Amino acid sequence: MDLNGYFDPVSLERPEFEYLEDKEAFSHHISVHTPDLPIRELDKHQVAIIGVPEDSNAFIKGSKDAPDKVRSKLYQLRKINRNLRIYDLGNIKNSGSVNDTYYAVRDVLLELMERDMVTIILGGSQDISKGAFLALEKLEGIHQVLTIDSMLDFSGEGDTVHSRNYLNQLMKPGARERFSFTNLGYQAYFVTDNQLHQLEKSYLESIRLGDARKNIQNTEPLIRDSEFIGVDMGAVRHSDAPGASTPSPNGFFGDELCQITRYAGLSELVKIMGFFEFNPSSDMNGQTAHLTAQAAWYFLDGISHRIKENPVDTPEHIKKFIVNLNAAGHDIIFHKSTLSERWWMEVPVKNPVTGYNFFVACSYEDYQHACNQEIPDRWWRYLHRLGNETE
Repeated sequence: MDLNGYFDPVSLERPEFEYLEDKEAFSHHISVHTPDLPIRELDKHQVAIIGVPEDSNAFIKGSKDAPDKVRSKLYQLRKINRNLRIYDLGNIKNSGSVNDTYYAVRDVLLELMERDMVTIILGGSQDISKGAFLALEKLEGIHQVLTIDSMLDFSGEGDTVHSRNYLNQLMKPGARERFSFTNLGYQAYFVTDNQLHQLEKSYLESIRLGDARKNIQNTEPLIRDSEFIGVDMGAVRHSDAPGASTPSPNGFFGDELCQITRYAGLSELVKIMGFFEFNPSSDMNGQTAHLTAQAAWYFLDGISHRIKENPVDTPEHIKKFIVNLNAAGHDIIFHKSTLSERWWMEVPVKNPVTGYNFFVACSYEDYQHACNQEIPDRWWRYLHRLGNETE
């Protein structure tokens, strides 16, 4: 598949101010699709950056201008170490049809995943995520989606996909057999009881902002299990991200977002990271562009330190702990990596793709709760959800 037909080449003005010498800057250590250098030798790269300048179905317009603003700031940052090969493919061509854009994103992501490449999407509005969903549903298995958002973008109103209801694609009955969903950082005054009830009855979850910020490290297991992560920049407080499409005085701090995206980079499962809902017209001094670029940089830095470890593929680095949980009627088997000290729980439901039981990322605290005869909430949710969907 020739990707040149999908992308406009990168064309940026030289920045007025540069933080680093040219030889140390990010832009001098990646491959870039330019008018003189078409896309080629993709197989030599591990990561692709794609811009999607699309906001036709946005609740608030303006984010279509974001990709190049973020790209410009990212290019000024320090190079990524450890020989991580990165290719900036440019911006998806605008055909005039938002549906064409969704399917173009799908086709590109499928091609990149076929090549075992990780993708960073620079949006654009959050309904672009539909392209990622269309790609993942072409692959076998149940796919974990994580959004970082102050709101829950699904509703029972209207058939047209837009940035405030795009998650309807995951909530409809057919999709529930293919996707699992978690939201991180919702703010209670932006979310209805009906939305929370719908998640609860589907054994899905959304973590309140206060609970997430109490200990950012506890978000790592949620992130580690995800294949697609979509960041609404409105999840970051206005003081740190004034250019968010829907700003709020509350939210994650900028450094907390960067910690979250680095966790995502470290996870061997995360295939797609998207940054959405940044409106340059309301940004102050390029602050939100800077933050988005820095969050993307931390994601890339995490990728450069990835190690392959999980209970199926690297059993030689895994210790097993069996907890007899009377209330659950099951033993819960925990697995701990001797390389990173990360934990997993084994859910007694067979994964039809791997032939093994499902493994769910967890924390040491989950293991402690089980030792105290308390059923870990994530284990209970996954048992019911996976049990229902694989019967």
